Amino acid sequence: MDFKKFENLFHESWHDKMRPFIESEECDNIYKFLKSESQRGKRIAPLSVNVYRCFLETSLDDLKLVILGMCPYHTLKNDMPVADGLAMSCSVTGYLQPSLDQFYNAIEREVYGGLCLNSEKNPDLTYLAKQGVLLWNAALTTEVNKAGSHLDIWEPFTKYVFENILNTTGVPIMYLGKEAAKFQRYTAPFSWNFPVSHPASAAYKNTDWDSEGTFKNVVQVLKNNNNYEIDWLDQDPPF
Repeated sequence: MDFKKFENLFHESWHDKMRPFIESEECDNIYKFLKSESQRGKRIAPLSVNVYRCFLETSLDDLKLVILGMCPYHTLKNDMPVADGLAMSCSVTGYLQPSLDQFYNAIEREVYGGLCLNSEKNPDLTYLAKQGVLLWNAALTTEVNKAGSHLDIWEPFTKYVFENILNTTGVPIMYLGKEAAKFQRYTAPFSWNFPVSHPASAAYKNTDWDSEGTFKNVVQVLKNNNNYEIDWLDQDPPF
């Protein structure tokens, strides 16, 4: 495929790195599969315009952290895909998903000691993406109501991004869930890898998500790496 057709889907800082894959046969195979599924009447999430959104909202030049999930939300709300192209974000419907609620609760406990009183649980995680947090899913699409159904078809892309782009950055990587953690096999030796259970599993069991100190560990790594800081919660200014 001609990368020029895709340029607007990626932040310009990713262009030179992404072009070889987008113009490869492996990428052609992904789109042949998605087109075939759509022609068979399969509904796919997220909307096509949002498939690469995580690489649009987060600049490669500003990259500080990767959070890798398994796949986009596979559900619909009011006949619209809940997924918006950023892992765990749900700005299309504006309805806070239980897994995102668990994610926020863990951050509030770990990073702020339960004392961040002026924060908002924003369904839209663009504010994190703009700070250099790549909210990425190992599969950028999924069939509606079939979680993980497109994992295999997207694996060549995920492998490419790790081996040809992310492994040169040295940024820490959080893996949400066992399926995401499997992609550690594509990371460079001595990478900062932080596998943890997915917050969706805690939401399903109606228990608090045990993030195992992961956010504290990431904060420390970022502090050691050029003293980076992330405003983890979307906070209203104090009056």
